Amino acid sequence: MFMQIKNRFVAGALIMGILTTGAILPVGVSAKDKIVGTVSSLDESAGILTILDNLVPVDASNATIKKKGVDNATLSDIQEGDIIKITGNDNDSGVIEAISIKDPVKLNKNYDGKISGKTERVNTSADTFRVMGQEVDAGNLPGLSMSSRTIPFDAMRPGVSVDVFVVAKDSRLNTKKMVIRS
Repeated sequence: MFMQIKNRFVAGALIMGILTTGAILPVGVSAKDKIVGTVSSLDESAGILTILDNLVPVDASNATIKKKGVDNATLSDIQEGDIIKITGNDNDSGVIEAISIKDPVKLNKNYDGKISGKTERVNTSADTFRVMGQEVDAGNLPGLSMSSRTIPFDAMRPGVSVDVFVVAKDSRLNTKKMVIRS
């Protein structure tokens, strides 16, 4: 009898461990970067759109699209001028491969867009970095906000999770504000 209870306990613990692990792992694996901006142009037949004054190309051909008030939304339900949130990844050529697109989204009037992701290719001498494959100019940025203090941009390193609030100016994405996420 003791052996049966012991075996059931071990089997139950193993099954619970698998279920728990299975519920936790996909959440970590599916975490994607996000970008918010206004649609500048749209090519439905190619499944491509651009945001932020045509500076950021997005491959929306495989994206799930959610639009308020529309069941089974498609790319044709998105219009130029819509403010959208894209979840996806950079494909190493600057094009964002969208997994999902949500419309409408609110955006602070002080910014043209918001990019959330990890910093890459940080160049502190040129005051530039990449996030979600997009080059961002941080020349006007006095520093990075982290909790209640400001860190100079010279201390920035690749792999830091950030929210970058940008404006499109002179055919570039310029940082207006940058916050380190914890």
